[in-house]
Amino acid sequence: MTLLDLCSYLGLGAVGAVTVNLFLGMLMSLRYSPVRHWPYRHVNIFALHQWTAYLAVFFTITHPVILLFLKAPHFGWMDVLWPIHSYLQPKLNLAGAGALYLILIVFVSSLLRTKVGRPLWRRLHYLVFPCAGLVFLHSVLTDPNLKDGHPDLLDGGKVFIEVSLLISMAATAIRIYFRGRGFRHQASPGGS
Repeated sequence: MTLLDLCSYLGLGAVGAVTVNLFLGMLMSLRYSPVRHWPYRHVNIFALHQWTAYLAVFFTITHPVILLFLKAPHFGWMDVLWPIHSYLQPKLNLAGAGALYLILIVFVSSLLRTKVGRPLWRRLHYLVFPCAGLVFLHSVLTDPNLKDGHPDLLDGGKVFIEVSLLISMAATAIRIYFRGRGFRHQASPGGS
């Protein structure tokens, strides 16, 4: 396995972790109960959400750091931290850097949730949606071989990203549909 392969796998790990984290966050926001609904067992969704957040941050940070160790093409710190002047796919890499910065803001604000207060934390937490958009934009359109900038959209890694995108879009649509109601138990109109 080459460093470029490792970089790609870390990127795929970031996409997977972001997708699962977004889905779990949506379930929590809808007050989904795995005891009342499938799988009819006690599952700590909050703990899973936290761990997928840790994984998403880890993969999102390590993915570009690997680029610093490539011999060719060579990436410097500025190509990773602010890639607007990078010679290779600068706009797409800027989308990836933007996703990294947004995920760090959401993550740090979640760690400091009690200090910053729930209203500010909640507003900052909505940054996960533009963050996910930037992750998918960067992931789908970036050439994983760092060559001509034309990715093969039917490559196995790209198909994984595209399926993750569809899952995230479906989860977001479901979240919007159930807004204000969620999965809470509704009393019947007869008062029982």
